[in-house]
Amino acid sequence: MQPNATKTYLKEVILGMNVGEIISLPIERTVNVRVCASQVGLSNGRKYRTSTHPDESVVKVVRVK
Repeated sequence: MQPNATKTYLKEVILGMNVGEIISLPIERTVNVRVCASQVGLSNGRKYRTSTHPDESVVKVVRVK
């Protein structure tokens, strides 16, 4: 994913995830990723887990449900 991608693009990526799928995004987008995952989860009855990995400079999103 490009660092300057829009929120709409981020939402589409998160919404398109399958259960168990993991995506990695630039760590600079941590706040946006967490907010978007939370909003998508609430709106669509899904559950996501996010984790930051400073050593890899990424934030990972996992679709749990």
